[in-house]
Amino acid sequence: MFTGIVEELGTVASLDGPRLRLSASTVLADVTMGASIAVNGCCLTVVAWGEDWWEADVSDETFRRTSL
Repeated sequence: MFTGIVEELGTVASLDGPRLRLSASTVLADVTMGASIAVNGCCLTVVAWGEDWWEADVSDETFRRTSL
């Protein structure tokens, strides 16, 4: 169960195959490649980011077993 601090409410910007782009900025203040960010209780790995967005690759299995 996730017991961390909720930092921000982001939104889904796009989904292109397995690549999920989320609009958010607060969580990116100290982001690094490979960082883990919890989204709806599911930890996703940062694979790219910009000023107000970040991306993660999400497997079909993760989509089936989570609320993403």
